[in-house]
Amino acid sequence: MKKNSIPQLVELSQKGDSNAFELLFTTFKTRLHHSLFKVLRNYHETEDVVQQAFMRAWEKIGTFKGNSNFYTWLYRIGFNLAITKINSSRETQIDESFESTLAAPNDVVESMENTELYASVKSLLDELPEEQRTAYILCEVDSKNYEEIATITGVPVGTVRSRIFRARQYLMENLKERL
Repeated sequence: MKKNSIPQLVELSQKGDSNAFELLFTTFKTRLHHSLFKVLRNYHETEDVVQQAFMRAWEKIGTFKGNSNFYTWLYRIGFNLAITKINSSRETQIDESFESTLAAPNDVVESMENTELYASVKSLLDELPEEQRTAYILCEVDSKNYEEIATITGVPVGTVRSRIFRARQYLMENLKERL
């Protein structure tokens, strides 16, 4: 799907074209799932939240103004639903079987996952406060800039910078101790 066709699909969806919205769903469902899985860390909960996010997006598509790109708006919906789910259940168990089947983008990452370093970093990420972990993952894993992270998390850019700084600092200090 070409990036320049997304605005046309959004416009058609806003006019009630469910086929256009289905194309948006097909285009973004996997990307949204991968991003939200990093927040929820549970395959089945992520599936539910992705479905809820698309249902909410379809209901609210008329409110999309186009000030950000469509995926940022969709991610914000999904992120809010994920945070609500975390706050209501507080059960953040990792679905190990799904995690092991996630395809790595290249051989370097795949080989790194088998190292002690990967296990240490993953463990340290799990120890971070939720706000810091989320900001760090959005920045370092999802390659979002500070402004996008601020939009997604609903906090000022300065707060995003602070959270990422604290997360990096914690990871560096504690990684030295574990290796």
